[in-house]
This record gives sequence, structure tokens and C-alpha cells, in this order.
Amino acid sequence: MQAQCTVCLILLLFVVELVIGRSDLETLLEVKKGFKEDPSGKVLISWDSKSLAADGCPRNWYGVTCSEGHVTSIVLNGVGLIGMLDFPAISSLKMLRNLSVSDNQLRGNVTVEVGFIESLENLDLSHNMFSGSIPLELTDLKNLVSLNLSMNDMEGDIPFGVGSLEQLRYLDLHSNAFLGNVTALLAQLGGVLFVDISGNKLFGSLDLEARKGYSSFVSKVKYFNISHNNMSGELFPHGGMASFGSLEVFDASYNMFAGNLPSFNFAASLQILRLGNNKLSGSPPQGLLQQSSMILSELDVSHNELEGSLGNINAENLKLLNLSSNKLSGPLPGSVGRCEVLDLSNNMFSGNVSRIQSWGNNIEVIILSSNLLVGSLPNETSQFLRLSSLKISNNSLDGLLPASLCTYPELKVIDLSINLLNGFLLPCLFNSTRLSYIHLSSNTFKGTIPIEAMTLQNPALITLDLSKNALSGHLSLDLIRFRNLESLDLSNNNFEGDIPTNLSDTLKYINVSCNNFSGPVPQNLLRFPNSAFHPGNSLLVFPHEEVKLNGTSYLSSARRGPRLKFAVIAAVVAGLVGTSSIVALLMYMVICKTHQVDGGMENCAKGSTLSAGPTSDLSVRGLPAQTRKIEAVSSSISPTRIQYPSKSPKPLKVSSPDKIAGSLHLFDCASKFNADDLSCAPAQAMGTSCHGTLYKAVLESGHALAVKWLKEGILKNSKDFAREVKKLGNIRHPNIVSFIGYYWGPKDHERLILSNYVDSPCLALYLHHKNPRTQNA
Repeated sequence: MQAQCTVCLILLLFVVELVIGRSDLETLLEVKKGFKEDPSGKVLISWDSKSLAADGCPRNWYGVTCSEGHVTSIVLNGVGLIGMLDFPAISSLKMLRNLSVSDNQLRGNVTVEVGFIESLENLDLSHNMFSGSIPLELTDLKNLVSLNLSMNDMEGDIPFGVGSLEQLRYLDLHSNAFLGNVTALLAQLGGVLFVDISGNKLFGSLDLEARKGYSSFVSKVKYFNISHNNMSGELFPHGGMASFGSLEVFDASYNMFAGNLPSFNFAASLQILRLGNNKLSGSPPQGLLQQSSMILSELDVSHNELEGSLGNINAENLKLLNLSSNKLSGPLPGSVGRCEVLDLSNNMFSGNVSRIQSWGNNIEVIILSSNLLVGSLPNETSQFLRLSSLKISNNSLDGLLPASLCTYPELKVIDLSINLLNGFLLPCLFNSTRLSYIHLSSNTFKGTIPIEAMTLQNPALITLDLSKNALSGHLSLDLIRFRNLESLDLSNNNFEGDIPTNLSDTLKYINVSCNNFSGPVPQNLLRFPNSAFHPGNSLLVFPHEEVKLNGTSYLSSARRGPRLKFAVIAAVVAGLVGTSSIVALLMYMVICKTHQVDGGMENCAKGSTLSAGPTSDLSVRGLPAQTRKIEAVSSSISPTRIQYPSKSPKPLKVSSPDKIAGSLHLFDCASKFNADDLSCAPAQAMGTSCHGTLYKAVLESGHALAVKWLKEGILKNSKDFAREVKKLGNIRHPNIVSFIGYYWGPKDHERLILSNYVDSPCLALYLHHKNPRTQNA
């Protein structure tokens, strides 16, 4: 009898285990219903109710791990799941210790049921689209060691009860929209070793000595990232940095910290320090750049307000130093230790650039752009064996390109633009198997592009910018061998001849304007806008457009018939309209003469120079006494917004060039102004017609333009408008002022036609024969 009871008890326990196993199975099948799409096919296919182990637990289900008949781990990272995660269902998995579904497209709120999984040790929901706030119930997970909710759309306060998670060692909440005071949060994180709360809306200071409760946190934390928040105040104003005995990585960049930069002399374990994009002042942290700094490998204090000079760098382990965009001055350091990446750009360093020749063979990236450096590049061939990027643009370097540039075996990027370099380009630059980016614009290089006959199967060049030099000659046909070329800028030179056909189809940008190219534009380049070829290159031929021979315009045979007929009709109509306008104007002037000949001519003489601004006399004669600024800004261009009479024209300031929404097209390379210059030019209304209003605009350089602001609704689309304006711009006649360009904005009323302003006497002077042509003398 006792034996029978034992057998029954064993069978009962087996049935209980089987029921529990089925319960976990049913839970997973319920979770599966929330997954709407599975691009990888790994989850929805493998999660099959028929695939079970002997103990009733899922077998060979992707990402599912069982132990003793219970689901203990679900790991579905990076499979691209789309849908919802059923937290109420998952909460019934009472033995689940690991739930990780990062890098998917799961959405919805993290519901309160997540706090019911008491066995959970690792929760990773990162890189999804979860929203809402962190439920307070999550703080009931007493066994939780790692919590990662980063890169979601969550918001709200971080629950105060997070301090009760005594086992928590890893906290990653970065890239959300969490709110709250950092100072209050850190007081709860006594045993956490990794804290990343960057990329949120947190505020507060780092005055960790102002109250009690921080000693455990500052003594244990190894990784601390609070970057990209709204932090302010001084950094550790009471010397709190010295208490971080274990800190290895500290990132407080992209905040609003101010005050003097701490010395960090006592952070013995610090390996990475990032404080860029704040308002820190004082001197460079020289103590971190000396040999006594034992293990620091990365230092970034860029985009601050540091001042003073920079001494020699002797730190043995420092690999990356970024002090760019400060106010540092003086000569370049004589040594950089074992630094591999050095960025000192956008400062006020001065002196001779040749000091870099003592920087050794460990350096890989040199960035010294936008300083006050002078002199010639060193021609040493036994150094820079690891140099991959050399950027010294926007300085005052002079002399020739040193031949040593071709001896650096790892060199991939050269940027020496905006300097005073001269001479000829080096042929070896274009035969390199490694050089990918060449930026030599805005110098005074001459000669041709020395591309020799290449035997290379795969030249590495991706970007070539030789604009704004004095280069000339024909382009080598070997230019087509750069099959990886994505950006080509040869504008503002003196190149001539044909543009090579079959340039790389990988091209994403090309600019050959302001040269003397001729012949047909290659078919594969017609996808680029007209600004890639004009202004300049007057002899370039575009398919399906007019071709000029001996000063006479001819149309292609495909367009000649109907277009020619339309052109004749348009010319006749325009002639009749023009004749009628002249007759009407003559009659008007005759009437004016009978009433006020002397007064009229006096006013014309005064108004012809337009230097005194608008007057009431101009208004009497039909010219509106108005002044305004020609604004090339989409939100503000409007011919109806006119400032009425003032003592002098006052330009309306444009707050940022980024607001210029339209595009300015100039037909002549001799015109040296842009949309920003035009938008800042004070303007005076000169007259109106059925087509719009004519203004005189004076650029900052003093050059005067006649700007025709066209009325809304009379224009074609941008392509037709551009074609017609260019045709008119090509007209040359001693009695006609030619167009020099046009502005096309995103709004219907943002259309301007530009020409040079001609300061000549008005028509009345000629009609009355009172000293014509000499009125301004």
C-alpha cells in the first residue's frame, strides 16, 4: 500500500511539472501574437507549439532558453521584430531571469506588469520604439542587476525608488526624453558601476559635495555619462572630482557647464575625459598632458572658452587630444608624445607650421585648420609613417606642395584649402592607391591636373576639390578612371576644351562653373543642376537647347517648327506692346513739359543719382518714394512688405544664412556676390509696371544692382523661367543693359531678375535736349 502511494505521488508531481511547462508554452504563444512581422523569419517560424522537449518546455525555439521545464531566458536581439511586447503575458514566466529584445521595432508602453517578474536579473529593451514613462513597479525587481532602456521614445521622471534596487550595477537610459534633477538621482545610485543617462532632458549641477549620500556612488562608479543634457553650474566646485577613485570614463559634453576647468589631477584611474561643447574657461589642463598622467588615453575639451598657450605634450598613453574651437594661442607644441589624433583647429595658434616635423611617427590625424599659421609644409620623408589625415586649411601657408606628401604610405585625406600655396600640383597625388580625399581649393596653383596614364585598377579617389585656383588646360581623359569618384569641384579656374565623357556614374556632386569649357555636356552629367556648369562656360552645348553659331541663334530640328512660329508671334506682340508703351510715355512727358518743364528737369537731375534717397518729387513723377530691403528669405520675401519713406534705406538683418531658402544664379563669373549679400542690401524702389517693381539695391561692396521684383502669377516653372532669362541675358547691344542673373525662391512671389544699375539721366532730359549725356558731370 505504501509503495502504491509513492507511485501515485511521483505521477502527481510529473503532472504538475507538465502543467507548469505547458503554462510557459502558452505564455510564449501569447507573446508571439504581438509580433506582427518578423523579417528574419527566425522567431515566428521556430516558435511552433509542436516543437516541445520531454519536459514540455519549448525546444529549438529561437532565443528561448529553458531549465528544468521553465523558461529562464528570452533573447531576441536584432532580428527586426515589428509589433508589441506583451508584458502582462510575460509576467507569468515566474523563473525568467533574462529578457532582452534590443534593436527591433517594438512599440507601446512598458506596463506595470513588468514589475511582477521578481526573478528578473537583466532587462534590455533598448533601441526600440517604446514610449511612456518608467512604471514605478519596476523598482520592485529586487534581483535586477542590469537595466537598459536606451534609445527609445520614453519620457517623464525617473522613479525615485530606483535607489531600492540594491543589486543594480548597470543603468543605461540614454537617448530618451527623461526629466528630472541629476543630483537627486545620483544620490540613489550607491552601488551602480555603469551610469549612462546621456541624451535626455535632465538638469541640475554636479556639486556632489553639497549634501551627504554621494560617497558610495563617487567611490564605485567606473563609467559616468551625462552628456547631451541641460546640466549647468561649475564642474565639481568643491573638489568632488578627487573622490572618484574608480572612475575610468567621464563624459559631460554638450551641456551648459561654466566656470574654470578642474585640474583632474587626482583622477588616477581616468582613461577617457570628454567635456566638449560647454562654456568652460581657464587654461588647458596641462597636468593631464604630462608624463605623470598615467593612463589617460582620450581628452576632448573642444568648443569651450579655454585661453592661453599649449606647452609640449609628454603623456605616454594619450592617444586622442581635441582642443579645437577654443581661444588658444601661441606656437604649436614642439612635441605631442604618442598622440595619434590631434585636433587644434579653430583656435589662434600662430607661428611656423614646420614645428609639426618633430611630432614623430605615431601621429595618424593632424587637424590644424582655421588658425594663424604661416610658412611652408616640411619636406621630411622619414616621418609621418602612420599619417592618414592631414588638414591645415584656412591658414596662411605658402610655397610649393612638398614632394614628401607622396611618401606617407597611409595618407588618405589631404585638406590644404584656403591658403597661399602655389606652383604645380604633384602627379603622385593622383596615382595613389590610398588617397581618397584631396581638397586644395582657394590657393594659387597653376598648370594642368597632372593625371598620368594610370595602370591602377581601382584608384581610391572619392572627393577632388581644386576650385578657386589658376589651373588651366584641358582635362585629362584619364579622369574617367576614377571609378569611385563621388564629388568633383573644378570651378573658378581656367580650364578649357571638352568635359570628358563617361565620368564615374558614382558622382553625386560636380561643379565646373566659371571655366571656359566648350562642346556638348556629357549625357551622364545632365542629371546635375544648371549651377554645376554656369556661370561661365559660355560655349558649352546642352542637348535640346539653342546652339549659337557666329552670333546667330539656331534651334534644333526637333523644336524649330512650332518654337520658331511661336517666337515670331511673341516678337511681334512684344514689339507692338513696346511701341505703345513708348508712345504713351512720350505723351506723358509732353504733358509734363507744358506744366512744369523747369521744375521737372530739376527733379530729374536730383533723382538721377539716387544718392539722397527717395523724395516727394519722385513720388509726384510716378516713382514711389519707398525704400526696402530685398530679402532673399522664403519666410519674408514679399513685394507687399514695403517700408515707407525714411531718411535713408535701412537693411533688415538676416539672422542666419541658413534661412536663405532660394537659389541665386549668376551668368557671369565677374559678379562676386551671393544670396546673403543680396538679402542684406538696402534697396530703393525706382518704379512699377504690370510685371513688378524695379529696385536699386546697393551691395556692401558699393556695387549697385537693378533688381526687378516680378509679380506673383506671371511666371512659368523654374526650368522654363531659367531658360528664358538666360536667353535674354545673352543679348548684347549698346543700348540694352543685359541681365546678369536671377533669384528663384520657394514662394510664387520670390522671383527676382538682376542687372547692373546704370546711373544715367532720365528720359525727360533727352526729350527736352537739355545737355544729354552730361547731366551727371
